[in-house]
Amino acid sequence: MQISDRKAIKRGMVIAGVLWLGLAGEILISNVVLPSKTDGDAISVGVSYLCVFAALFLTGTLAARDGAGRKGRILAGLLAGSMIGALTVATFVVVDNVWLDIVAQQSAKIDGFAHSNAGSMREYINHELVGPAVFLTVGLGILGAALSWAGGLIGRLSRSGQLSIGGRRSC
Repeated sequence: MQISDRKAIKRGMVIAGVLWLGLAGEILISNVVLPSKTDGDAISVGVSYLCVFAALFLTGTLAARDGAGRKGRILAGLLAGSMIGALTVATFVVVDNVWLDIVAQQSAKIDGFAHSNAGSMREYINHELVGPAVFLTVGLGILGAALSWAGGLIGRLSRSGQLSIGGRRSC
């Protein structure tokens, strides 16, 4: 593997880690610090997803600017996306279990538990995280590979001077 590919993967992991810190803060604030009994978090969830997509795209753009090959760019996005997914689910596991008394007051959790066969709210909440654990880790990994690849196309154009920004060629 090329040095530039390894550098791209490392940078992707750093980007994923920084992004996860922001997501973890948002999860903690929206579920514990300022919890809502209704499901009125659509805006914050939407903004969070846009930030994830932008970070994965940026991973590929920066990798291409540094000379990483297609394999390195795709692998950087795949690993960054998978890392974001896994860490986000792990954050929910911690938040939901440490602050169960607060999280269990959300209407969606109450309704879901009432219609489940779970023996306790903790059992219900943890069981409900299994699907997202697989979906977010695998799904964001695949999406990360695709967005990083696309970002790499922009990064290559920018690096080669073919991308014009504001009337001037970008270097």
